[in-house]
Amino acid sequence: MSILVESLKDALDSVKNDDTVVASVNSLNQLSKDHSSWDKGTQACKYLADALRTASLRSPLGDSGIIENLAGLLNEASGKQLHFQIQALRVLGNLCFDHENNRKRVKDAGIVPTVATYLTQNAPSDLIRTVCGFYLNSSMDYAPIQNEIAECGAAKSLVDLIVPGKEDDGSITMAIKVLDNMVAEETARKVISTPSTVTAYIAMIEHLYRSEEYVEELDNVENLADTLLQLIMDDDHLQNEIVDMGALDFLLDFLESTDIEMQEKDEKEKLEEIRKTMSKITIYATSTDSKMDELYTNRHLLSRFLDMAKSKSEVVHQCAVYILGNLARTDQHCIELVEKYSLSKLLLDLYQTTENATFQYAILGCLKHLCLPMSNKDIIGNDDCIRILSPALDESKDMLKRNQFLTIGIIKLLCAGNYNNTKRIIQENSTLSLVTRFLKRVDDIAAKSEATRVLTNLVKTVWVQNNNNDLRMQLTEAHIMEPITELVRTSKFAVLKNDGIMALTLIFSESSESATTKKALSVIAADPPQPTIAATQEQEEAEEQKEHESRSFLQVLIDDICVESNEIPVQIKCNACVLLCKVAESAKRENDLQVIEYINSIASDRLESIQDNSDLHKYVTTLSKALRQ
Repeated sequence: MSILVESLKDALDSVKNDDTVVASVNSLNQLSKDHSSWDKGTQACKYLADALRTASLRSPLGDSGIIENLAGLLNEASGKQLHFQIQALRVLGNLCFDHENNRKRVKDAGIVPTVATYLTQNAPSDLIRTVCGFYLNSSMDYAPIQNEIAECGAAKSLVDLIVPGKEDDGSITMAIKVLDNMVAEETARKVISTPSTVTAYIAMIEHLYRSEEYVEELDNVENLADTLLQLIMDDDHLQNEIVDMGALDFLLDFLESTDIEMQEKDEKEKLEEIRKTMSKITIYATSTDSKMDELYTNRHLLSRFLDMAKSKSEVVHQCAVYILGNLARTDQHCIELVEKYSLSKLLLDLYQTTENATFQYAILGCLKHLCLPMSNKDIIGNDDCIRILSPALDESKDMLKRNQFLTIGIIKLLCAGNYNNTKRIIQENSTLSLVTRFLKRVDDIAAKSEATRVLTNLVKTVWVQNNNNDLRMQLTEAHIMEPITELVRTSKFAVLKNDGIMALTLIFSESSESATTKKALSVIAADPPQPTIAATQEQEEAEEQKEHESRSFLQVLIDDICVESNEIPVQIKCNACVLLCKVAESAKRENDLQVIEYINSIASDRLESIQDNSDLHKYVTTLSKALRQ
């Protein structure tokens, strides 16, 4: 294709040396016709490439058709005219610098796959360097070319350049930058997300680290690390590749040994960001289920992780906590980490010494895993866990909702079946008060349910022990029982309803004291709380208001039992019958006939309609008798 010289002249009226630009363009037009004056074409390209460092030339030259002209000439020149190829690519690269329209023209002209072949032909270093520069400028912030570089095979060739000493530093640096720009695009990322790429990147980072050149090569290390993280973060196989190639020790060495003092503030900040990225790579590499046991049973690595958790370096000990959290996902691991390595104590010490909410979240996540095995609960409780963590539920910490949710989960686990921790929560450090105040403030359904399950666990744990009437009295206060009845009344999840039902059944058991029972009866017979409607309520909130559960606790319980079309399992319906039997018995003992009459008024006819042959029938029959007696 010929370049439109007259149009170019008009566009160049205000540009210096426009005659030389036009003469160079004429040389390229002549070359397109006779395919013989390559030396003149090369000189023309060299001049134009240098001139295009001036931004004002890029639009007129791009509009003139020079990109399409050079595309044809490069097809003719491939393998025969090395110097022309280099200078033509310089022109194209400079045309594309900060110029999206010219990048589109390059894409449409099919130049990207043509140039890809240069990287597979044992090309001279000058040509490889120029190809890398062209790809860097043309693909910058332009996804179509980034994807084409990947799809035409050039990306793989660029990865192959990232080998210490294979090419000059400039070529390797540009190849690294091109690939780093590409990985944000899913199509491109998938093409280069291979074990060989991961191996090449780890090897290059390790080479720079071992040779102590990384301080002078921070830009390259940063781009290498960023790309590697993007490649592995959603790919279990590539995460496993890092473990399989034995790279973990190097990654840990890098984190522990690069905490150095640097004079320049910018370089210091860049190195710190690199260390954080390398930390994330290490965390992802240790996160897969398939490698958990292998890593945990490697005593050398486990010892390193535990030692790192004690490091004064923030990046190092944070990385270690995340890794240990990844490994603490079986009861066996959790028990040994607590009993043998005192990990819970170490985590709680770290929690108290950091104000980094994200790191506290990681600590809490690991602690929650450790709290699951029954044998760990006493040890972690004795480590003063409840006192240390419970202040996170204070209103002043409400902006840290994720941390509060984990804190509630930990408290819930620690008191499940553990009497010592249950007493700590009720009697010490205002923990119970913090939980109930949190319940009144929180709107999130999941957080509210989790906090209520702290209360149900407290009840279940206290009521299986004897001689603790003082604790029982505290747990039948209205501010404790009301959230439990609300869990049963409003929850859409059968398992949560059942949790509340079982706790309330214990409260109304025959072993309960009269004073305890009286307080409990007043709560379950109460009218449902009315929703608070703000004057400025938004439409979305108003719609949610329509779904507000307006039935009372007892009405919901009867409906749960009697409605055949609901999704509540029969066993939970049976448990609800047992609860109502206990309520009726307690009401009779306390001579509270109003409760029995109310239940009869809403239940008797409906209970009789339960089919004789159903699994529920015998429980309903028992309940009917209890209400009539």
